[in-house]
Amino acid sequence: MDEFTMIVEGVMFRDKIMAQKACHEAESIQYVRSKLDMENPRMVLEMYHKLLKENVFQTVVGLMYLKELQSYLLMSPELAGEELQAIELPASFAAETVQEETIEWYAQHLEELKQRERTTGFQKRRAEEREKKSRKQLRFSLMCCLFLFLVAAGMGVITLTGSHPNIINYENKIINKYEAWEADLESREQSLKEQQKESGGAP
Repeated sequence: MDEFTMIVEGVMFRDKIMAQKACHEAESIQYVRSKLDMENPRMVLEMYHKLLKENVFQTVVGLMYLKELQSYLLMSPELAGEELQAIELPASFAAETVQEETIEWYAQHLEELKQRERTTGFQKRRAEEREKKSRKQLRFSLMCCLFLFLVAAGMGVITLTGSHPNIINYENKIINKYEAWEADLESREQSLKEQQKESGGAP
């Protein structure tokens, strides 16, 4: 007679009863996932404690999900410093129905979860550092732009109100000076004509 084997959520079970429990737990996990708002750490914490209190999970499949929730809660800034209830192994783990290779696989999976947590934490810190650096650069750029604007505005005011010719008021200054010369020449010409008339009309 062939030995019984069944794979549930990547875990191999050799005991039919444990395999059926694991199938049931996998269905329960899918239901919880569909209802649980992972953007709300408080709700996740409440569900985590409820699942532990009611001993919903008895197989590796369920315990892996509990560990996943626990890892999420430990990484949540909103719950920093808050003590989490430990995951207690059920009595069935001491029974002969639990295979040694399954326990080894579970330990390996926990190590992989820890590695992912470390990677996620590192990536999160890097993202925060980049965000801070971007804010500093933006603030510096705004200050530079404001400074240059004030300098340009000051130069414009000085240029428009100054008495010396410059690139902006140069044409007006030349025209005004030319008009003054022209008026002075006309005045002198008129004076000469009057003098000639007076000298020409004398006896």
